[in-house]
Amino acid sequence: MNSPARRRITVVLLDKPQSRELLSLGTTIASLLQAELEGVFVEDDALFRITGLPFLRELRIDSRNEARLDPARLIQEWRAIAKHAREDLEESARRAGLNWSFRVWRGEYDSDLQQLATDSEMLLMGNQGALASRRLSTQPRQTFSVSKPLRVGAILDTGMASQKLLETITELGKSPDIGLTLFLTPDEETPQKAALQSYLSQQDPHQLINVVYINDLEPAALANQLKRSACDLLMISEQSPLLQGPTIKQILERLPYPTVVVRK
Repeated sequence: MNSPARRRITVVLLDKPQSRELLSLGTTIASLLQAELEGVFVEDDALFRITGLPFLRELRIDSRNEARLDPARLIQEWRAIAKHAREDLEESARRAGLNWSFRVWRGEYDSDLQQLATDSEMLLMGNQGALASRRLSTQPRQTFSVSKPLRVGAILDTGMASQKLLETITELGKSPDIGLTLFLTPDEETPQKAALQSYLSQQDPHQLINVVYINDLEPAALANQLKRSACDLLMISEQSPLLQGPTIKQILERLPYPTVVVRK
């Protein structure tokens, strides 16, 4: 008898305060989907390559002093932050009764999604893209507070062909602790409209799902539309054209909330 496939949600951990914010969201989603929680601490390869250049300086937020970027010190700080991130992950998973794992990964955060997520079902990323790894201060800042119900937005920009994304939001939508908003991109195809109407009639007979029509896919304009809907996190299919090139980084840098890439 074959055992059921293991479900895994990967949370991208960058700086310590953001790690706690993302772990709170990741733990909530993993608990609802009965999935394993994986934490991946990212050592930004692009940042590491430029350290040591004599003309670059770093403004230390904790001391307000300017210093040269030093590769050895950067690695030391990464290790300290990774240690705290692993401890936070272990504590979050223990409280939720979830299986968990942790690894350190060095690469290009904005372009190597396949390597970063490996075989995970979902990839949860912070709202500041690769820029977050440059905030090396250990000073506390205001943490993310998950509202109740958790407001989940999903971009449907590949028609109804993104079956995995639809299955995921349908599963999450069964919980009374989840509120759903569907963002629909411009599409005049009748089959997509018919499929969406069929989906909503089956899954949302009481019309609890909010539907927002996107009228501009330019990154800045799209981010502004998404922000106005005040979601707690955004879900998008791995198949989405928005994940190609630098667009996802531009969107993440403008959004006030994290993004979940639904894969496979």
